Amino acid sequence: MSRAEFRRRLAAVSVAGAAAALTAAGTLTPALAATGPSMTANHGSVNIAAEGTQNSLRFYWAVNGTPTWHAETVAGGGTTFSAPSMTVNGNIVNIAAEGPDHSLRFYWAVNGTATWHAETVAGAGTTFSAPSMTVNGNSVNIAAAGPGGRLEFYWAVNGTATWHPETVAGGGSTFSAPSMTVNGNSVNIAAAGPGGRLKFYWAVNGTATWHPETVAGGGSTFSAPSMTVNDNSVNISAVGPGGTLKFFWAVNGTATWHPETVAGPGSVQ
Repeated sequence: MSRAEFRRRLAAVSVAGAAAALTAAGTLTPALAATGPSMTANHGSVNIAAEGTQNSLRFYWAVNGTPTWHAETVAGGGTTFSAPSMTVNGNIVNIAAEGPDHSLRFYWAVNGTATWHAETVAGAGTTFSAPSMTVNGNSVNIAAAGPGGRLEFYWAVNGTATWHPETVAGGGSTFSAPSMTVNGNSVNIAAAGPGGRLKFYWAVNGTATWHPETVAGGGSTFSAPSMTVNDNSVNISAVGPGGTLKFFWAVNGTATWHPETVAGPGSVQ
């Protein structure tokens, strides 16, 4: 089966680090890997992952309709240094997070078991934000900010620990945690760019050619974005100047982004 087939369907998206902060000049801040939970639905239950005490990684699940939450330790102290990203892939739960020494770590467990398997996606000095992760057919996709403000992408076929790296955008391009989703036969990534711009990248499944677009110009974007697909359009939201909440949409296959103000000044932070 080809890589294009592996990446045909993106079944879930989880956006981590949505509270990542930027200055007006687009400078990275320690909040780039800000902590916060990631959540997904998993058949008849709800799953939550979060950074725990002493930089551990914790997982919680509850059967739909019940208030009983079951706690598991995915990885012990000193392993986790960002908000996690989580998806479900068939009968597997996947979690990714920034690891020690700016590495990128990946964990998976079969539904109904508490045995978490750890993999290193990328070694020390590679990862400088919370990741965003999707599943795509029988492969897993992860995006994160890399060294020097690069935007990095990794994919692996399910059941293998071989991660394939790609550079989506070069140095000085990325100033927030990314958000990732799919749109038909392409993968989409959004992130805050230099000067407080909002940047969007897409690549056809099975190719490593990433196409950049500017969603909004300088001084427009003051957080990590969140992104989803809505029928034949892509939707992106982010915190704008003055604590506004901004929304942008574009019809699939076009580079014309339409801005809207969801909430006015001082409404979000």
